[in-house]
Amino acid sequence: MLVRRILRIIFDKRAVSNVISATILTGVVIALSLSMFAWAQGRTSVYNSEYKETVDAETAKLKEKLVFEYVYYYEDNLSIYLLNCGTIDDIQIKTVYIYDSNGALCCEPFSEPPLYLFQSMDEISDLDRGEEGRLVLSTNLDEGVYYCVKVVTVRGATFDSNFVV
Repeated sequence: MLVRRILRIIFDKRAVSNVISATILTGVVIALSLSMFAWAQGRTSVYNSEYKETVDAETAKLKEKLVFEYVYYYEDNLSIYLLNCGTIDDIQIKTVYIYDSNGALCCEPFSEPPLYLFQSMDEISDLDRGEEGRLVLSTNLDEGVYYCVKVVTVRGATFDSNFVV
């Protein structure tokens, strides 16, 4: 009787195949769950770094503050005097737009216009905190007309001022 049971355990493969298949299935499920966890961790890390970069860029944009000290037009030259009174350095001018009183663009936008020191013709690349600068734009404007000048920085902040020629 004992011999018959031992022989049946050795030669009966039905129970062993169920155990092996359950073990393999459990191993596959664990391996897939670990790989999905690793993938999710990697994507989360990428999303966190992208979010941080976006927040830092938007914060820097909010820290920019340009003040128009004076806008002066003489002999087809528009001089725009600016002051960086924000809390961030390296404000670079990307584009300058000039609109008339109807909101129509008067001339082609000035892309990356030269920026000069406040009282000289020495060209500078950016405005640091508390620094004053000047833009000189060659354009033809009509006298007695109300205009709006809009300055866009490299970070995307926009500043505008109105003047009459």
